[in-house]
Amino acid sequence: MDTTTADETVEPTPPWKIITVMTVISALTVAAYWLWPKPLDTSHTQLEISASSKFTRAQLDDLVQAVYRESVSMKSCSVDKVKYDEKQSEEIIDMEIADYDEGHGSALGRAARQHGRDGAAVVFVDMTCREHVDDEDHMEEFMLLPQADGTQAWELQDRGNG
Repeated sequence: MDTTTADETVEPTPPWKIITVMTVISALTVAAYWLWPKPLDTSHTQLEISASSKFTRAQLDDLVQAVYRESVSMKSCSVDKVKYDEKQSEEIIDMEIADYDEGHGSALGRAARQHGRDGAAVVFVDMTCREHVDDEDHMEEFMLLPQADGTQAWELQDRGNG
């Protein structure tokens, strides 16, 4: 049974309530957009890959893809630059092997001793992350292209901020 009468009218919603609700919805939408983690952005990555006497162009291309794979868990970050300089890489590999030989526990030095240095590479990665933590905007990734077992996939051996 209907209890309303013809004399009752519904009051229109005041404009301030509509504006308040729209403002809250807009603020929540913007907050969700900025706070929701975004996938790793590689769309503007600058590549600086030196000529190499150790690796083919295809292997170096795979090295860049391995950097992306290793960094994919870094949400709301972009990879700004990936750099492989063979001379600089070789100097760091020498230093890491020497550190390992002296008992300092270098992961790359251990891997280079185990698999041979011919498959070792040091890659420099510059990143920008929405939430800057420590020195994660510049990393050295110590990669190894294992040769001993015939595998031709790059594997991360260690990562450092330098």
